[in-house]
Amino acid sequence: MQLRSLSTAAMLIAGLVGAGGIETLAAPQVHAQGTSHKKSSKSEKKPPLILQERGIFWAGGDYLNRTQPGAQNFKVLAGQAYVEYAIPHNKRRNAPPIVLYPGGNLNGTHFLTTPDGREGWADFFLRRGYSVYIVDPPGRGRAGWSVDQFNLVRAGLASPQSQPSLAQWDTDAWREWNQGPEFGVHGPHDPSCIGNDGRGIPPFTCHGDRFPNDPASLRHFLAAHVPVGPTAGGETSSLVALLRRIGPAIYIGHSAGGSFGGGVANSRPELFKAMIGIEPAQACNIATNAVVAGIVRVPTMSIHGINQAGRPNVPDCRAKYAEINAAGGNATFIDLIADHGIWGNGHIMMWEDNSDEIAQIILDWINANVR
Repeated sequence: MQLRSLSTAAMLIAGLVGAGGIETLAAPQVHAQGTSHKKSSKSEKKPPLILQERGIFWAGGDYLNRTQPGAQNFKVLAGQAYVEYAIPHNKRRNAPPIVLYPGGNLNGTHFLTTPDGREGWADFFLRRGYSVYIVDPPGRGRAGWSVDQFNLVRAGLASPQSQPSLAQWDTDAWREWNQGPEFGVHGPHDPSCIGNDGRGIPPFTCHGDRFPNDPASLRHFLAAHVPVGPTAGGETSSLVALLRRIGPAIYIGHSAGGSFGGGVANSRPELFKAMIGIEPAQACNIATNAVVAGIVRVPTMSIHGINQAGRPNVPDCRAKYAEINAAGGNATFIDLIADHGIWGNGHIMMWEDNSDEIAQIILDWINANVR
């Protein structure tokens, strides 16, 4: 089998899952309400993607003394981020690298391929001459986390209350991310619907219809939600270590990854060429009560779908961006409906049927604003 792109391994895994290679409960019966728009096809032919280099490394992390009986004389590494990278053969001259950072309790697989088998955003930017670095933050995916605090409880040497909680998304993420009212079900195709993400008065949510909901895609959706464990020291040190290693980068962060990156860019602007948030948490790349500092030196943009653009705090976000611009910065708030006439995108648009269209909007902004 010819390995054609960075997403091949993820596509093979998705194929095994969809073919029943992993034994699970039967997929739910799915249907869409209303009439949907034309969907993208995974059968679209593209030329082979040629890479100059591909590899992995771990960024950051500290040696940690083990506490588990029988292992106290040994150490583990904790707090590191896993980074998978690829450099294209046709790399654009002087193009800064792109860092793809996942949302809260998610991991870098969300950028590798779509649930219906199309190329993901990693390949999109590689094909356009950008090196990409895909991150599993500390405590997630292949970054890993320490097991000792759980094993101490198992051995009866620590109380159950001493161990931290583990996290994992489930089928409710479908509703939470505005894909539909229940798992596998799309909302009606109603371009007049603009919600407030259930946070306004009255609370109101619009459900999109762009996420693939065939059985294999739904299995992919759930399989990517791996457990998340505790990590000491947060995520900032590992991101700083990554950016120091690869040089100033274009940072694209999804959800909590967007607002997290914005905070780091505000304090460490020398590490960034641009800061882009994909529906950042709280709808802003930086907190509305944050003191505007280094972010004025970093072009910043956030992009929003059918619900986040209608959240009640959006005026405060726009005011914060206006404050950045008034201080000499460059901040842009993109409402997909108002600014591009695109309806139906929920919270995880890198997996939705128009993912390439959204990536192109991001690329156009990069071309116009990043020097």
